[in-house]
Amino acid sequence: MRIATVILAGLLALPAAAAAAQQEPAPVASATESDVQAFRRLRAEGVAAAGAQDLPTAATRLAEADARIPNHPGLILLRARVAALSGQTDEALAQVRRFARLGLVHDLARDRTLSTLSAAPGFAAAVEALEANQAPVGADRLAEVAGIDGSVIAESLVRDETRGRWLVSQVRGRTIVAMADDGTVSDFLGADPDTGAILGMAVDAGSGVLWAATSPLPPAVHGLLADATRPAPALLKIDLATAAVLARLALPAGPPERGPGDIVRAADGTIYVADSLTGDILVLPSGGSALGTLLPAGTLGSPQGMVVTPDGTALIVADYSSGLWRIDRTTGAARRLAAPADASLIGIDGLTTDGGVLYGFQNGVAPQRVLTLTLTPDADWTAIGAVEVLAANLPMIDEPTTGLVRNRELVFVSRSQWSDFGGDGAQTTPTPAPAIIARLPLD
Repeated sequence: MRIATVILAGLLALPAAAAAAQQEPAPVASATESDVQAFRRLRAEGVAAAGAQDLPTAATRLAEADARIPNHPGLILLRARVAALSGQTDEALAQVRRFARLGLVHDLARDRTLSTLSAAPGFAAAVEALEANQAPVGADRLAEVAGIDGSVIAESLVRDETRGRWLVSQVRGRTIVAMADDGTVSDFLGADPDTGAILGMAVDAGSGVLWAATSPLPPAVHGLLADATRPAPALLKIDLATAAVLARLALPAGPPERGPGDIVRAADGTIYVADSLTGDILVLPSGGSALGTLLPAGTLGSPQGMVVTPDGTALIVADYSSGLWRIDRTTGAARRLAAPADASLIGIDGLTTDGGVLYGFQNGVAPQRVLTLTLTPDADWTAIGAVEVLAANLPMIDEPTTGLVRNRELVFVSRSQWSDFGGDGAQTTPTPAPAIIARLPLD
């Protein structure tokens, strides 16, 4: 699910914003804080110090945050700006070059702080490196499967092999549609006022069941008159043959605001649900009727796509704010996957696998990308050895969300329409271009 993270990359270029950030209390350190919690605290302390013109403290706190969660694009730019404001030109450009090595783009000329370095040796080379990252990738292979008209926000895509069709969930449309292999779209799930945005889905072909998460996200409920009319978040059990909702499972008691999003089903029938608002990973045992908690809030910032490891012992979870994590299915023990020094795995939304490698849909960085993530040999799915960009800088890649591998093709939501809606859920594009399902050959 697309989550609008708080990117602080522009704060130091805007003194008023930095002063406002300084007034916000930073999270308090604790003996048990996770890497994500420590990162957020240290980043907030760094921004507050910068707002108070204490640049040495700002640099120290941001470097400490960098050590907790490496290669966070927004933090790298913050470090570059603090160095520039401190007169440390070489350090500022070193951070910019580091940012460029991640394959990302940033307009230095429009950056109010970093543009002041334009006369420095090495600035032109940094601009050139960033511009090189704007080159299209995958244009000769990416093809459209189908377009879905209207204001829908396509989110997830699953395959119903028994009936030879695709199912596509909708956030704004608050429904699920069926899509034939020729691209023809038809109704599947009927309208229901108790159903909000439909997000992650998982097929249990043996039982003839589709599992789907629903949540009152802003685009789905924008314009409703009162909170009382907003549907509650839930896990839906749907009959694949009839589209009848067989059960509506409530989420465990806890925070008042929950955001169930991505779903994955293990081979033994266990269902896992990522709560992108609280950070929980929820679990429904095979044959169970109530959701429990595998990983409580605190470790992850905003969990998104998930896959089950080939040996079935763990989940690989994309945390939008900190990268990929391995979660033991029995104990809930979590560890972040190591990644190459020139890779940033921040902002990955959807995650899928063919059993050998991972494929990630990264919409939280610029450019938005489709990635191949190759696991380190003999590392038991605990480390990423290489990252390859399969598609980027293409008109069809616009807030990509989720997908799957079928017949050696990656089939995915390449244009979801999330960019046509604001953070409050209001539609910002009068007539959005169709949502697009695309395919990308892997051979």
